[in-house]
Amino acid sequence: MRISLLGGTGDIAEGLVLRWSQKGHEIFIGSRSQEKAEGIAAEYIEKLKELGIEPKIHGMANADAAKHSEVIIISIPPEYAASTIEGCADSITDQIVVTPVVSMKKEGKTFLYDPPSQGSSAEEIRQVLPETAKLVSAYHNLPAKELALIHEDMDYDVVICGDDEDSKEVVKNLTEEMKNLRVLDAGPLSVSPMIEAITPLIVSLNVRLKNHFSVKFV
Repeated sequence: MRISLLGGTGDIAEGLVLRWSQKGHEIFIGSRSQEKAEGIAAEYIEKLKELGIEPKIHGMANADAAKHSEVIIISIPPEYAASTIEGCADSITDQIVVTPVVSMKKEGKTFLYDPPSQGSSAEEIRQVLPETAKLVSAYHNLPAKELALIHEDMDYDVVICGDDEDSKEVVKNLTEEMKNLRVLDAGPLSVSPMIEAITPLIVSLNVRLKNHFSVKFV
């Protein structure tokens, strides 16, 4: 599958790129700067070649990365997510778009949920996407540092939501290619505020207790 990561030069993007490359997917790293995207892509390629993997990874500007892909991951800080999508509007048609974006604010050592006026980051992004794009809200609570340790399995649940059932099935299958991750479908995109609101708690625990926390329902 052809997967792009807009803002694919940091945070959660690295682990997704490395793990999906292991499965043979073709990856497009997007950035505002093509030069930066190409540099990060080269770093990912080198890491995987050291493991005996010949990946298919390309670096390019965000709009070009989106145009080449079937699935688009928005790996962008919340304050820039909607504007970045607007800037790529001509490159987005009927792709599956996945948002792990969560708007938070920090007070001392504590992170608090700070949703935009639309009610959730997912809804803010949906309003700037073409109507033909299919939005899935997912990956909010995967710990980025642990995700990048590709020799380690992560025994977590990934809660997703969205209004298109086929798109959620695609995201489910991609996610469960990563060993020990279980996908839980929480329903329509309107559920996203509840999923997003868990993230600041997990981040706060990670900071206070210096650990890698996520979510598992038992």
